Amino acid sequence: MNFSHSFYVKPAAHEVVEATVALSADQRPALVGTVHSADGKAAAGALVTIYCADAPEPPVGALYTDEQGQFAFGPLEPGRLYHVKVFQRSDGVRILE
Repeated sequence: MNFSHSFYVKPAAHEVVEATVALSADQRPALVGTVHSADGKAAAGALVTIYCADAPEPPVGALYTDEQGQFAFGPLEPGRLYHVKVFQRSDGVRILE
């Protein structure tokens, strides 16, 4: 079972807001996973995008994997088909000056 809670916050300048969150049961699904590179190591910084298969633009969401190659999307719509694309850069980065 998944759990969720949401709220709004509008902090003032130099304010620290402390929040206590009580999660409630949520029937909506989520997608979690781990990306591995071709050599089997965790793929940190891989770009993961998720699209609705019947309406491929714009993406539902996009994020980068963490240091362990892990990612999480949610909540999703039950019964809907999603297309997940994963991209990881393998070449060097050229910095423009």
